Amino acid sequence: QHFRGTRMAKFRKREAFMPFSAGKRVCLGEQLARMELFLFFTSFLQRFKFSSPAGEQPSLDFKMGGTRLPKPYHLCAVPR
Repeated sequence: QHFRGTRMAKFRKREAFMPFSAGKRVCLGEQLARMELFLFFTSFLQRFKFSSPAGEQPSLDFKMGGTRLPKPYHLCAVPR
């Protein structure tokens, strides 16, 4: 498989989610922060293989509230 960052680089702006505020007080560094987060997470995905611990299956159960809250789980990050 080949990594293609262009297919993941399309951010959808959701009106209900405003972590950087809006209007006069909009964060000037929002675009920079989004790019930094994208680079941070893609570097993790390139350098590590993520899997569940041996013999464990991750649970797909969740707690319903304002959002879906997944149950705690373990994750192994193995260098590629």
